[in-house]
Amino acid sequence: MSALLLILLSAVLVNVTALTRMPSWRPFEAVTGTYRGAQALAVASLIAVPAVAAITWTLSKLLLEPNDLGYLRTLAFVVVALIVVPLVELVLRRDGRLRPQRPGFTLLLTANSAVLGVALMVNSRMQNVFDAVGFSILAAAALGFLLLAFAAMHERLQQADVPSVFRDAPLALVSTGIMALAFMGFTGLIQE
Repeated sequence: MSALLLILLSAVLVNVTALTRMPSWRPFEAVTGTYRGAQALAVASLIAVPAVAAITWTLSKLLLEPNDLGYLRTLAFVVVALIVVPLVELVLRRDGRLRPQRPGFTLLLTANSAVLGVALMVNSRMQNVFDAVGFSILAAAALGFLLLAFAAMHERLQQADVPSVFRDAPLALVSTGIMALAFMGFTGLIQE
């Protein structure tokens, strides 16, 4: 029982630290403001998520499943994500407007659960690569929308007149909870 409480306490402390330190996590050089950083990360996700989903779907359907290597699926998907993310960094560096910082950008985009989660969902649900790419583009767009919504809310809350007791972590937790409840309203809107 005490091990469970220790895990719960450490998870709470990690989440509070993540919420209070969000503005200092800027994975791009010369990007000021949380909203501009969220825009850049949304663009990077819009490039990385469909690429990883298409490659992993093809890898799974053409190599892993025919050879009964399904147990290697997660490992192969992680390796694909680790290869694609530096390529996305190269594309963004070549563009010139967004200059990813090292190692922050690569760590942030690689650790993004949307990259691996969408790849796993696409593999189990989609019948062809076109459906997989379409689904992954929509999932990346939804992630970008959420990033922009949370960044806009964070910037507005920085200017709000809030009692000192509720500043930083408490305000972030309450606001995030309310937004999560609002987005839960979309659950079941489309039947599968």
